[in-house]
Amino acid sequence: MKKIILLILLFPVLIYAQSPFGEIVVTTRLSETYYDKNGNILTGKGVVVGDVDSGVDVFHPMFFFADGGKYEWIDVESDGKFTQGIDGIDFNGNNVIDANEQLRILKMRDETWGMLGPSSASFTIDKDFLYLDANGNGYRDYGPKSGFKESDPTYGELLFIAIDENDNKRLDVQETLIALKTSKIRAVREKDGNIRRRGIDLIETEPDSVSHGTGVAGIVMGGHYGVQRIHGIAPDAEMVFANIKYEYTPRFVRNFPDLINFLIDEEVNVILIEDGEWGWEFMDGSTMEEQMLNEYVRNGKVVIGGAGNLAGANMHLKDTLKSGEKKSYSITCPEMSEGKINDGVFTSFIWTDKDNFISFQIETPDGNKTPLLTKGSEIIETGKYNIIYSRDVSQKGTVMFRFGFSRSDSGSVEGNWTFDVTSEKVQTINGYVVDVSQSWAGNSHWNEYTTDETTVTFPCTGDSVIAVGAYTVNFPFSFDEEINDLSYYSGRGYNITGKIGPEITAPGHSTFSLSPNNGITIFSGTSSAAPHVVGAVCLLLQYEPTLNQSEIKEILFSSATQDKFTGEVPNSSWGWGKLNIEAALKMLKNK
Repeated sequence: MKKIILLILLFPVLIYAQSPFGEIVVTTRLSETYYDKNGNILTGKGVVVGDVDSGVDVFHPMFFFADGGKYEWIDVESDGKFTQGIDGIDFNGNNVIDANEQLRILKMRDETWGMLGPSSASFTIDKDFLYLDANGNGYRDYGPKSGFKESDPTYGELLFIAIDENDNKRLDVQETLIALKTSKIRAVREKDGNIRRRGIDLIETEPDSVSHGTGVAGIVMGGHYGVQRIHGIAPDAEMVFANIKYEYTPRFVRNFPDLINFLIDEEVNVILIEDGEWGWEFMDGSTMEEQMLNEYVRNGKVVIGGAGNLAGANMHLKDTLKSGEKKSYSITCPEMSEGKINDGVFTSFIWTDKDNFISFQIETPDGNKTPLLTKGSEIIETGKYNIIYSRDVSQKGTVMFRFGFSRSDSGSVEGNWTFDVTSEKVQTINGYVVDVSQSWAGNSHWNEYTTDETTVTFPCTGDSVIAVGAYTVNFPFSFDEEINDLSYYSGRGYNITGKIGPEITAPGHSTFSLSPNNGITIFSGTSSAAPHVVGAVCLLLQYEPTLNQSEIKEILFSSATQDKFTGEVPNSSWGWGKLNIEAALKMLKNK
């Protein structure tokens, strides 16, 4: 499911109201420097993360290693400051900065509402990059369209970072430049199944169409340790991407097994799942994908996912039916959903007793009713509507009765749909609804018995997936929320098998990360929280590569922070508390 939390125009007001700039928190930088057993700084070096996601911007400067060599720049005018288009690097040793040796500034686009300080046209040493303007056209050329090849460092005109050796926040004469060279991205499986590889054809990779994977990657491995104000938790880790292709009806991502198999074949150390689904799902860990992830963990690897942003949207109901009792539940569907004609809405009810044949009768928005439905599967016409239904039982014995609503003329299914439900026995049921927007926003929603409990989404319902919830930093979604409290949308509650909701929480709302086309942005949702945990795991694995998931969970959970917001832990909203990376590293080093 599309996991982007959109930032509304109210947010600038909230920034100034609750987060003065002096209190802005960069959640991906540690307060101390930590070292591995060989004396190397912990940066995730040697760890490979596989991400099931929207894709990644392979051209973002933050996604190249600083492995292209050190250079001194020449202050042509001897004025003690860097001047773009004049100063440069004397590559040919003729003691002159030739036209093709001039350096220019590559500004990072700041999409953070000014939270990181005012923008400047001059070189910001802890944010911007320099590039070699080889053809003198005044902007950075890159990619195949500009004639660059896979073998070209940084896939374009050469990029540099500047080392602020005296920490005065400007580039001084004789301070070192380091050229970037090699991509941190090992491979990308594109939406059509084509695989792009570093050293072969990664430069041809499809763009990150919705900016999501780029934001996730920024939190894990973006930037360069100690150089940028905003860099990832494990900036020397590498990543492999399995790009998601969304279908129109549930399961919206139908090739999960292919994506997971690809990452397993790539021998990644950690799999990160950046998709969450609830429509037509058993939510009990029984699917092929969840079983594959169980096996991956049994083989000593780690699986982490965002718990989902389903809470607070009225897309889940929970109720207990008495024996022989009939109850009515309804959904309201808008005409349009996220800019689309709402021509498909999908609901499902799940319960745990496969011998209980609960019956359903549906009333359409125009008042027509279906026959009583208790088993089987069929497509039936009811007035101007088509209704698909099916009763299925999972390998764990969970029953799912699912419905899909559409119109014969492909028009909108707007209006109220009512379910009359009768159970043979006392039975607790969970109901879920989603529409063609695949949105977390609750456009189509339940009107009764809604709850935020049992809102952790597939595949974080899997037995072996570490589900990560989100809490708010920097500024909240609304005035009635608090910084450091659980984000209102963070999935929570025990799932249908009794697995605790999120097992740990991490910064999720209004963190900083990257966006395509040289962007630095605000990134929110459990999609932001999960890569914080992944970054922490990368540091743990660099220090001790033999750690398995059970050992990592013990460290993360035992070192997690408990405060007035979490209350006593573990619980089904916070799991074992808030991720505390530095406490986890200290715990590991003291073992």
